[in-house]
Amino acid sequence: MYTLVINPGSTSTKVAIFEDAKELHKKTITHTKEELAGFLDIPSQLDFRYNLVMKFLNEASYPPSKLDCIISRGGSPPNARSGATEINEALVTALKERPKEPHPACLGPIIAYKLAKEANLPAYMYDPITADELNPYARVFGMKGIEHDSMCHVLNTRAMGIAVAKELGRPFEESTFIVAHFGGGNSIACWHKGLLHDVVPGDAGTFSAERCGPIRAERLIELCQIYDKKTLIGWYHGKGGMVSLLGTNDLREVRKMVEAGDEYATLVQEAMAYQLARSIAFLFPTVFGKVDGIILTGGGAYWDKLANDVSERLAFLNVPVFVRPGENEMQALAEGALRVMAGEEKAYIYEG
Repeated sequence: MYTLVINPGSTSTKVAIFEDAKELHKKTITHTKEELAGFLDIPSQLDFRYNLVMKFLNEASYPPSKLDCIISRGGSPPNARSGATEINEALVTALKERPKEPHPACLGPIIAYKLAKEANLPAYMYDPITADELNPYARVFGMKGIEHDSMCHVLNTRAMGIAVAKELGRPFEESTFIVAHFGGGNSIACWHKGLLHDVVPGDAGTFSAERCGPIRAERLIELCQIYDKKTLIGWYHGKGGMVSLLGTNDLREVRKMVEAGDEYATLVQEAMAYQLARSIAFLFPTVFGKVDGIILTGGGAYWDKLANDVSERLAFLNVPVFVRPGENEMQALAEGALRVMAGEEKAYIYEG
């Protein structure tokens, strides 16, 4: 089975062709700030990114007629679920007109749908960041009419849960894992019986390579009187975390500082591990402590000291810790498509 995988991001469009679970061709098309500055907003980039995907297919000598399936990273549609969702007009309309968060990933399913209609192929969105499966206790917010949501690194945390469940010889749908994704952004997900049971999102757990992490609500209100909206959003997206503390969003550079004996860099790194461990432990009561494994993933998990520091603080829980570095997004999408096409996983129909 030949699958086209599409994964648009803020500064790149990743595309790949897989034969079953084997990657045949892959390309990361980077976009400079100057290149994207000519577009008014994310939706206006649609034709630009569509043409790049078509160019990739032509260069790889894989026209749509040679494909069996198209799968895209999920955007941020409302009322979505984890796993596979068949891309239809209702989903495309939701991504265009009412995404929960503006994000280039919203363009992926739209591009996939356009290609699929032209070539009469099945097309799926997979593991959108807005997969909405929280248990009812996790939803309740202290103001009527407002609910907590489950936005997090759905794709990679679920993929790692599926992979570790397979290693343990047990169905993912009968397992419970707490999966921490950390790197450029951090989030922690509790996957319970195949569903996204509860989360610690990026703005509630700890700072990351480029995000500031949680700010106490009353303090945030005070800061809103001092700083403008653009500045505060920058703290949460791109200018916070290691960028503010150490001047870089590259954890490899931070690692060099620590290994060179920089005391402040060491404090910051150990503080991240401390706060990550605290946030992971925060989710244990949601499943009465009955957890089959803790999984550390994302780019930050490549750093042995960081992963080990987190693991050591969680050792008292007597739960195995699995370190699975990287984002693994393209592979996870391809394997999701393979399960759907093989009938091992059911694709949902989006109704909005």
